[in-house]
Amino acid sequence: MKKWSILAMGGVVAAFTLGFQGAASAAPAGATAWPTGCTYQNNFENGAMARCTNSNGGHYKASVNCTRWDGGGIVVIDAPRWRTSGWSQVFCPAQTQFSSAGIITKST
Repeated sequence: MKKWSILAMGGVVAAFTLGFQGAASAAPAGATAWPTGCTYQNNFENGAMARCTNSNGGHYKASVNCTRWDGGGIVVIDAPRWRTSGWSQVFCPAQTQFSSAGIITKST
C-alpha cells in the first residue's frame, strides 16, 4: 500500500509541476497588441475625432471633455463603438462646449 501511495503522490506532483510550467510559458490564445500611429483632434469646435494607422488587433475610440454651460463642471463623452480602422467621432451634448479631445485604446 505504501508503494502505491508514493507512486500516486509522485504522479500528482509531476502533473502539477508540468502543468504550471506549461501555463507559464504559453502565450494566451488570440493575444493582440496595442494600436499604433494614433492621433486625435478637435472636430469642428463641438467634438473630437481619433484614428490609428495600425490597429495591430487592438481597438480605439475618440473621447471628448465638454464644459457645461451652467458651470456644472466637465462632461466626459466616449464614442460608443470601438474601432479597428477609420475615424472615430464623438460630439459634445447640448448645452455644453468643447474643452479637450482624447483617444482611448485597448489591446483586445
